[in-house]
Amino acid sequence: MRARYKLFFLAGFCLLLIGPVKAEEKKPFWSRFSLKVTAGFGSRLPIGDVNDCLKSFNDNEVFKAHRESETGLVVGDIKTLDDRIFHGEAELRFDLTPRISLGIATSLPIRKRNESSVTYTIVGWAGPQIMTWTFRPEIKVSPPIRLSAYYTLRLIQRLNISIGGGVGFYSARISQSLRFDEITPIGKFSWSTEDQGTRRNIALGFNGNAIFEYLLNDKLALVAEFQYRLSKIGGFKGTIKHENSYGDKSEESGRLYYFTEWDYFIGTRHSTLEIFEAPPEGGARWINDLREASLDLGGYSIMMGINVRLF
Repeated sequence: MRARYKLFFLAGFCLLLIGPVKAEEKKPFWSRFSLKVTAGFGSRLPIGDVNDCLKSFNDNEVFKAHRESETGLVVGDIKTLDDRIFHGEAELRFDLTPRISLGIATSLPIRKRNESSVTYTIVGWAGPQIMTWTFRPEIKVSPPIRLSAYYTLRLIQRLNISIGGGVGFYSARISQSLRFDEITPIGKFSWSTEDQGTRRNIALGFNGNAIFEYLLNDKLALVAEFQYRLSKIGGFKGTIKHENSYGDKSEESGRLYYFTEWDYFIGTRHSTLEIFEAPPEGGARWINDLREASLDLGGYSIMMGINVRLF
C-alpha cells in the first residue's frame, strides 16, 4: 500500500511540473519579440562647444557694444547650428520572462550645418579697415545603438509600466571652415582660410526609460515613453589646413581643443575651436581655459507610439 501511495504522489508531483512546462510551450520563442516605434517631442540638442564658440565670437564685447550703440560698424551675425531634432525611436524587444525584457534601439542620424558672416569696420586716421569672417560649421551624428533592460509591472488590467535603462553607443564628427577677408586702409585685399575636420569618434552614453503600455489585444499595444539620455563625445582627432592669398599653405594633425584667446583684429577675448598636434601654451594669442573639445548629445524625449508583437 505504501508503494502505491508513493507511486501516486510521484505521479502527481510530475504532473505539477509538466503543467507549467506545457503552458510555456504554448508561447513560441519568436512570439517573445516585439517592435516598438515611437515619436514625439523633447529637449533641444545641447551640442556644446561648437555652438558655444560661435556664440562667443558673435557676441564678443566689442561687437556687442557697436550693436547696442548702432554705429553701423558691425554688419551681420555668426549663427549657431540649429539645435532642433526629431525625437523618434525604433526598438526591438525580447521578453526573457513575463517581467524582464531586453531591447535594442536606434534613431535617425543627425546632420547640422550652416554658413554665416559678420563684417567689422575699424575707422582710423588712414581710412577704414574692413574685415569679414565667414564660418561654415558642421556636425554629423550616426544612428546610435542603445541597449536596455526593462522590468515590467501590471498596474491595472491591460496597463503595464516598464522601468529600465542601459547604455548607448554614439558616433559623430565635427568640421568647420573659417575664411577671413581683409581690406586695409590703403585698399589692399587679402584673405586666409582655415579648414579643419575630425574623424568619427565613438563614445558610451547612458539612458533611462519609463514606458506605459496599454494592451489593445495580444498583438498590439499603445505606448507612452519618457527617455533621458546622457552622452558626450570627446577626444576628437583630425586635420587642420591653413592657406592665404600670399600662397602660404600648411597642414597639421592632432586633437580638437576648446580654449579662449585674445583676438588682435577685434581687440577682445572669445572662445575658439582648433586642432593642435600638441596642447598649445599661452603664447602671443594668450590662450587660456584649454581642454579637449566635446560634443554633447544628451537630453530627454517624451514619445508615443505602438508596440507590435511579432509573429
